[in-house]
Formats: sequence, C-alpha cells, structure tokens
Amino acid sequence: MKKKLISILICDDDKYFRMALRELISEQGIILEASSEEESFKIIRENHIDMALIDMDIDGPSSGLKILQETKKKRTQSIILSSQNEEEIIEKAYNAGCDHFLSKIYYRKHLLPYIHQFKKRFTTDNLSTFFDEKFVTSDTDLKQKISELCKINLKNKTILLTGETGVGKSLIGELLHQQTYDDNAPFIHLNCSEIPENLIESELFGHEKGSFTGADQKKLGKLELANGGTLFLDEIGTMPPSMQNKLLKAIDQNTFYPVGAAKPIKSEFTLITATCEDLFEKISNNEFRKDLFFRVSGLNLEIKPLRDRKDDIPLLAKKFLKLSHRRFVIKEDSLIKLKSYSWPGNTRELKKKIELLSTKEKGIIYPDDICLVNRLENKKESWVTSEQMEFISKQGLRDFIKKIEEESIREILSQNGGKVTYAIKDLRISASAFYRIFNNLKVH
Repeated sequence: MKKKLISILICDDDKYFRMALRELISEQGIILEASSEEESFKIIRENHIDMALIDMDIDGPSSGLKILQETKKKRTQSIILSSQNEEEIIEKAYNAGCDHFLSKIYYRKHLLPYIHQFKKRFTTDNLSTFFDEKFVTSDTDLKQKISELCKINLKNKTILLTGETGVGKSLIGELLHQQTYDDNAPFIHLNCSEIPENLIESELFGHEKGSFTGADQKKLGKLELANGGTLFLDEIGTMPPSMQNKLLKAIDQNTFYPVGAAKPIKSEFTLITATCEDLFEKISNNEFRKDLFFRVSGLNLEIKPLRDRKDDIPLLAKKFLKLSHRRFVIKEDSLIKLKSYSWPGNTRELKKKIELLSTKEKGIIYPDDICLVNRLENKKESWVTSEQMEFISKQGLRDFIKKIEEESIREILSQNGGKVTYAIKDLRISASAFYRIFNNLKVH
C-alpha cells in the first residue's frame, strides 16, 4: 500500500525558527508556513492540514490558542511548541484540544517521534493490520492496552512485556518499535536465554579485537547497534546476575564500555524487555536485581495466556490453516475441542498443532483427528516403565537422569527445528542448565 503524504503547517512568527523546523521535518510531508494568526487562519480554512505546529505566542501571549481552536474544527493534529512553562498556560492548551505540548528548546530531540507516530496511524493503519494479520485476538481489553501503548511517544522509554512463553511478546515488541520510529531505525533483538553466560557480555556490549581468546576481530554489541532505535531483550529473567549490574549502569548513563575498550560508547535507545518468568519470585530468591526491575518496568503490559482467551482459539486456528497452500475445512465441533484444551504452549503450540493437522490426507478436520493430551490427565499412571526400572537397577539413578536429560534435549530440539530459544522455553530450564547438558551430549 502506497503511503500518503501528510500536510504540516508551521505557525510561528520567528522566521529563523520556521527555517529550522522546515529543515528538520522537510522529508515528513508537504510543509506550509504562516507567520501570523491571520495567515494561519487563512491557510487552515483554505487547505486540508493534517498536522499543525503552533507557537503559543505567535501574535502575543497565548494567541496560539485561537489557532489551536481553529485546527480542532478541522480535526487537525496539533502540537504546541512553546517556551512557556506555566501550568496554567499548558492546561489551557490541552483544554483547547492540543494533542501535545512540547518545549521549544528541545524540538530537535523530541518533535520527530510525534510526527512519526502520527504518520504511522494516519497513512497505514498499522494497528488494524496488526490485529487482523499478526496478533489475532478478540480480547477488547488486551487490544485497548496495546493501542494505548501505541499512542505514547516511546522514544528512549522502557517497556516490560510479561506473559507465558508463546503468547506473542516479540510481535508486540516489533509493533511498538514500528509505531515509534521510522523505517530506517534499527530494531535489535537479543534472546538472553539463547546466549551462554560466558558470551552474553560480548553480545550486549561488544568487544575489541584481542580482548580475549578467540576475539580475532572487533565486534559491535547489541546496545551500540540499537542506537537511535529499539533494543528488545527477550527473556531478561534469564540474564546472569553478573550482567544485570552492568546493564543497569548502561541504561542509566546511556554509555558503556565494550570488553577490552578504554573509551566508552554512547547509545540512546528505547528498551523493550520481555519475560515469561515471575520476576518478583526471582527478586525474592536474589536471582534478579530489584533496582534493574524498577528500571526496566517503566511501562508494563501483561499478555494473558491463550487459556484465558478461549474465543481467540478458533480465530487463530483458522488463521494458521490459511497459511497452508492447501485449503481445509475445520468442523465446528473440532473448534470446540480445541477450545477445551489448556494450551500450555499458547499460540506457538496451537500453531504447531494446526501445522500437523494440515498434513492429513483429507481436507476436512474432524474432532477425532485432533489428539490433545493435557499434561496432568494421567496422574495415576506410573511415569516409569518396567524397562526404565531395569535400566536404573543396572546403571543407577544418576545415569538414568542423565540419559533422560540428554534424550529430552535431543527430542525438544528436533521438535523446534534446532531453535535453542524455543527448546529452552519448552524444557522450562535456565540457559545455563541447558548448555550444561547440551555441551555433554554425545554425537550419534
């Protein structure tokens, strides 16, 4: 879909400030200028204006209020740019319908994100596309919370996304980035659970050539790569305590030292963190720093599991069926059966199940085609078979547990196409525990 240009009116009596604004926003749309209240009225009445940047004192104290009121008649997005700091003036502007009130002296740093945010909503309707195609849900409360986050200028803010594995935290992280920045801004994703403890410092902060054994060239860290955009730290709850303090300092100071570097690197970015773990429990167990938790949880969004969004299951099932090149019919009683399951792996597990169903020979899915076994259903049955008991009696319990760990990792890795991130989540173990077992696997 081709994006439509927006029209932006600059209302300011300062010729040089208008020139500076035009230079800053020249690529954002069609720019018009007015140097007085009267000229502003004329342009607004004779043209379609999408956004107005208004000087509060264009023709004297608070004269911009009249222009603001005129823009509201045309439903024009309005931003006040002013040197005024009095709360009474600011309140009057908001009561008159202004969308944002910004300080003039910081316009270079803070104006563009608001324009980008408006353009995203105005030209592409990203949210409708997101809920129709990527994050399918009928949960109005969840959609409202996501929509409210998208209305906030998230530049250089911190956002914490919580929820069980497979609920779509990464999708929401990407959406928040797209709503905040233009298409050229970097979105850097790092899953903390995927990186061994001895490598995570280099991944986050980078390293200089020769700073440690194997560092045969300089490496830029994720924090540096995210400068001017978004850093998404997935599964932050698995981050080793040794790295948490260094990350906290980097966030607070916007600077950090790559491994082996003598000079600091400056980087400013929006930080989005996500976790499926209970951070409060980890704090109480001294596994996660309390000060880091408060630092990353500026704006929080908890995403409900699929079992609490039963009405989403049929919607998602039909969406995933459409991903197949073959066309399928899923019977209504089959959808009811899908809704009866708890889906501990959430959307990701449902997607895998639908992918499996789409391989069946006949293109009609009946209830009998769907095999769903809740993990807690067969409690009375023994977990240990006679063959396993025989193994234990000959080799011992330690070797049996070791074999179970190794075989489990092989099986889960195979199910997840070799993706370590998903394997760790399905196994519900820490990254360090995974690599302890994985590094000792025998090659068959």
